[in-house]
Amino acid sequence: MFKKCVMSAAFILALCACNSETESDLVETKDIWAGFKLVSDGSITRVNAELNVNNISGSNVVLSDTDTLQAVVNSSVVTLKKDTDFLDVDYQAYINATDDNQLFDIIFGRSNGISASSNVELPLNFIILTPSNEQPFKIDSTLTLQLDGTDPNSTSYVELTSSCITLSNDSLIQSGTLELSSSHLEIPLENLDMFKNTQIDHSKSCNLTLSVIRERFGNIADEFTDQSYIKAQQSRAIKNMTLTF
Repeated sequence: MFKKCVMSAAFILALCACNSETESDLVETKDIWAGFKLVSDGSITRVNAELNVNNISGSNVVLSDTDTLQAVVNSSVVTLKKDTDFLDVDYQAYINATDDNQLFDIIFGRSNGISASSNVELPLNFIILTPSNEQPFKIDSTLTLQLDGTDPNSTSYVELTSSCITLSNDSLIQSGTLELSSSHLEIPLENLDMFKNTQIDHSKSCNLTLSVIRERFGNIADEFTDQSYIKAQQSRAIKNMTLTF
């Protein structure tokens, strides 16, 4: 359930080498895979859109001058802008709309006048009551997660990430997820496999980050290929907690 995250430099270079781009005016909508993800932190919502040829592993689709990606919220239209990160090409926008059940429409506008429209609603907002930022824990203690409510129309889960120091003085980052079916969850830290790693230097503390994600899937346009999706999340994080052995 909890596993170490490792990515070698060679693997990253291989990914970069395989990366390619295709202008959108060279691809029909039916041959485009779309992944739309909206993430709200309660203050702002980041809209992210990725388009690839045929499937998630295909060539990146770069919008031609005549094609657009737009988000429509409360009758306001926001155009997504190209963002090139280390490994990929996507389109983003930041929108000041974070209400419960807020409806977002993502429109892929094409030069032929035929648009593909997808939509999704944000999950309910929430507050993490416990734990708190910078809270200290010992390995034999229990991390108690308490939210201010639930959202029966969303799927919720917890991500726990630890950053520890090994006996060889390297950084060891491990992470894992737990399902969250209510507003309360008890996590006995000593039972987690990530802290049973014999390479961890127990004389030094680990840094913990806990994230809670509520997620809903919406209605993706039929014009895109199979496995395309649109989803929205409400995400909150507790950071800089410490664990001692």
